[in-house]
This record gives sequence, C-alpha cells and structure tokens, in this order.
Amino acid sequence: MRHLTKEEIDKLFPTTCHFKVITVSLSGIQQELDQALVNNGITDRRFQPSAQSKGGKYMSFEIALEIQTHEKMLQLDRDFRRIDGVKMVL
Repeated sequence: MRHLTKEEIDKLFPTTCHFKVITVSLSGIQQELDQALVNNGITDRRFQPSAQSKGGKYMSFEIALEIQTHEKMLQLDRDFRRIDGVKMVL
C-alpha cells in the first residue's frame, strides 16, 4: 500500500472527521476534551458521552467536526491524546 502525497491529502479536505475518544472514567475528563476543542478555535461544539464500560472503568466520547486541513486534524488528535486519562483516539 502506498502513502498518499501531500497534494492527495490536501484534496481530501475540508471534510467531516468523526473522533471517538476512550478515557478512564475521571471526573472532569469531558471538560478537558471540550477545552481542547476551544483551544483549537472550536467553540460551538462539545463532545457527547457515548458509552461506559460494563465495570465503569472506561468511558467513550464522540464528536463529528468539519475540519478544514489535514494539519488541523492531526493537531486535534495530538491534543486529545495529551489529556491525562485518554487511552485511545479513533
């Protein structure tokens, strides 16, 4: 499988990106995810809780965003992963 060129990647944007973030169940984690959005200039959207693990140890949150550039998508991904308690970003 070959890698896309920068030009090919740029043609894919703008696009709707669906983020699913799996976290440890911590108080305030949703606020931290929402703050990462604000820090990236996204003030009109918030993460929605989608599920909690059977034992209650993990939670997942989802959001769909219109993303203008590949760089912005990567920046959001990095910012979500930096939050303490985030286990996976899909």
